[in-house]
Amino acid sequence: MDLSPLQLAVQRLRDAEAAADAARADVELEAVLAVRAGAGVEAVSGVAGITPHDLLRLEKLTGDIPPS
Repeated sequence: MDLSPLQLAVQRLRDAEAAADAARADVELEAVLAVRAGAGVEAVSGVAGITPHDLLRLEKLTGDIPPS
């Protein structure tokens, strides 16, 4: 039995999961930067889809972010 279609589908899934993880990290970083720049936690939370509690936790746990 040829499993190459299954193997291809699994690889596409892994690639999509990696892309989603990277996008999630980007959203979290930008949300922390927005809060640190003075944006309201509730507003950032609503846009980013991160609960205010989790956003504040991320902000506290995130160290210095070098300018890009």
